[in-house]
Amino acid sequence: MRMSEDEVAGLVRSRWGELLAEVGDGAVERYAEGVPVPKRAFAAAGALGLQAFALEADAVTWGRALEEIGYLCADPAFATVVSIHTGIAGLLRATGDEHLADAYAVPISRGECLPALAFSEGTDLLSMRTELTPSGPDFRLSGRKGFITGGLLADIFLTYAATGQGDLAACLVAADDDGVEVEPAHAAGFRTAGAASVTFEDVRIPAARVLAPADGLSHAQQYLNARRVVIASFTTGQIRRLLEGTVARLRETVRYGQPLMDLPNVQAAVGRMYIAVEASRAIVHRALSRLDAGTGDPVFDPVVSAAKHHVTEQALASVNEAFRVLGGHAYFGDPRYGMFLREVHGLLAGAGTQDLLEINLGMCAATCAARKGGDPT
Repeated sequence: MRMSEDEVAGLVRSRWGELLAEVGDGAVERYAEGVPVPKRAFAAAGALGLQAFALEADAVTWGRALEEIGYLCADPAFATVVSIHTGIAGLLRATGDEHLADAYAVPISRGECLPALAFSEGTDLLSMRTELTPSGPDFRLSGRKGFITGGLLADIFLTYAATGQGDLAACLVAADDDGVEVEPAHAAGFRTAGAASVTFEDVRIPAARVLAPADGLSHAQQYLNARRVVIASFTTGQIRRLLEGTVARLRETVRYGQPLMDLPNVQAAVGRMYIAVEASRAIVHRALSRLDAGTGDPVFDPVVSAAKHHVTEQALASVNEAFRVLGGHAYFGDPRYGMFLREVHGLLAGAGTQDLLEINLGMCAATCAARKGGDPT
């Protein structure tokens, strides 16, 4: 049964609020040092039923929960990584393979096994260099993935590789498989997300761990399509947190004998941030509702993709407004503003770059507009 917005917020606060506060308490120090969220945080979340809740909830309810998690937790990586875990668990469960469900999806839902997505190589999808080749009854995997969010935390990797026939395959690789080397990866943001580069050197992959021996691109696009609205959900919560923190600071800062919050230009900036939050919530809710109704395209849904694009742009605009009205406080006074600035820029490429989404959405709109009375959604 779908839960209301208030019911979801109350559940998240009562069941996981203490854990989210605990994770957030050490976020600034971890971010400065590049230390990932502790694995025990995900185990604790599993013991409290967070990941299992995600797998059983409808899309709207889980999206609302992610928004609240993004709002409550001061470490931006937690929502990012835990939603990757639940997304991969859901994909494994959807295969209908009992072995994959029992061996991987169930432990993931308990926080006992942490997965990561090993997809992008910074190359054209059709020129992926990582290769999966048959070897007797099994397969061999060789290649390298340069940046994997949550890779340092991962026990398994959902990996996509070329098959040599102009196609992609999907398989599961264990972090402790012979031939797997995991190293820290460094970027402008995602400093607490345990980013890693992973090298696969002639790794034996049992046939039972090959999820999609062919058409792996469609397999990946189904995951990435759902991933877009997940990103939009928790990012909306983070914009809410940014807005409220900015207002609180503006109220206590006095300029020209009055609180900054009383200046008309500052009020206008805060108004734009408020619009960003409410517009983001509206498009995210519509996208989630389409998933629940089964009316969206599972590979590339235009509303889902528009939601990710829109929320990312609103987050960028909002953090820019915050820096403008807060000045030095945002730049060097409170490191959480810089953390958000870095994380949001990482979303420009997450689950499909903004430019690529615009191109695909333009193609969808043009195709539908050519139909008499056509509706692009």
